[in-house]
Amino acid sequence: MPPGKGPTKYEQILCHVFETHHAPGVERLEWNRAELDDAADALGIGRVKNLGDLVYSYRFRADMPARINATAPAGKEWIIRGAGMSKYRFDLIPQQIPIVPNPSLAVTKIPDATPEIITKAALGDEQALLAKVRYNRLIDIFLGVASYSLQNHLRTTAQGIGQVEVDEIYVAVDRHGRQFILPVQAKGGSDRLGITQTEQDMAACAAKWPDMLCRNISVQFAGGGLIALFELTVQDDRVVIRREAHYKLVPANQISAADLAGYELAANPGD
Repeated sequence: MPPGKGPTKYEQILCHVFETHHAPGVERLEWNRAELDDAADALGIGRVKNLGDLVYSYRFRADMPARINATAPAGKEWIIRGAGMSKYRFDLIPQQIPIVPNPSLAVTKIPDATPEIITKAALGDEQALLAKVRYNRLIDIFLGVASYSLQNHLRTTAQGIGQVEVDEIYVAVDRHGRQFILPVQAKGGSDRLGITQTEQDMAACAAKWPDMLCRNISVQFAGGGLIALFELTVQDDRVVIRREAHYKLVPANQISAADLAGYELAANPGD
């Protein structure tokens, strides 16, 4: 919290809901969306018009209020998970390791196939990022599969979680004939990679496409024109990286013979 500023309305309301349910030693606290209005009334502050944004902020964008995390034992933190339609749960989990691009990772230059009219017309970082990934077939390059965009902004429900929105869904097949469902989350601005998004994307895909192998992909701008791709999974209540790669989209004439020789060496390190 910036010096000299008090807690925001969002923070006051969420802390009130948490403290209404919290007791020492309890690791799961269930609550529902209507309690946010009840908290605002109890605090004597105006109700929040968009309750969904309040919950979204602390699930995917902002740090959990320090007042809440101060109750967590060392090595643990509180998160908010969906628990059904308009229902949520504070869960105490192992402290997460931030998923951020590795600055020491090699960069692969890819000839930029994004139509200029798409670049010009994109209405935000997330939309632009998904378009660049799609037109340059970065999913295929990253995973070594033939992939196809199935749907943008899939809104569905997952049992025990509630409403889920996936930025984009791809289907894919590899050289062995294995078929994959690929939920892709695009992160731009202040949004961060976290366990709740990864869990709910995987749950939605398991429910709708149970016969396809789910591989969870996240993409984000990494600064300097780089696009970082991650393959994520959840282990021991932590989101972890299975694979990471960085790509830079450039005009074809900016890929030198030295670049190509370096890619050949990386692909055939024993030669």
